[in-house]
Amino acid sequence: MYRSFGNINKEKIMARVQVYVSDEVSDKIRVIAEKRRAEGARDKDVSFSSIASMLVELGLRVYEAQMERKESSFNQALYNKTILENVMKTQFIVSKLLAMESLSPHLAGNEKFDFRDMVTCIREDVQQIVEKFFPQEEESQDN
Repeated sequence: MYRSFGNINKEKIMARVQVYVSDEVSDKIRVIAEKRRAEGARDKDVSFSSIASMLVELGLRVYEAQMERKESSFNQALYNKTILENVMKTQFIVSKLLAMESLSPHLAGNEKFDFRDMVTCIREDVQQIVEKFFPQEEESQDN
């Protein structure tokens, strides 16, 4: 909302909203303010009102994003199914090509290109990479 003083100046007016929140929410807002002050923010820049306003704006953005997703025609389950199908097709194609190549007379006797050894090597290499992104905990290894 803007207030116009003729055609010269436009001043942004902020709406005053009174909202009641639980003690828990109030305490969390105070903690945010204290943390910002401890980080060096000035008292006039960090107020209960400014933090509550920031959180309301953030909440509205999250809400709007969720509403947009609901209206979207994107189907996550169909996408996941399509990705899985294509990954599986690729895996089977590569397996067959690997098996065919390992039978090549040009590679006969070369242990490096033995089918079983190649499969074992590939699995170990993949496991190392996957563990970088998804480290296994001791508990999950026991299961």
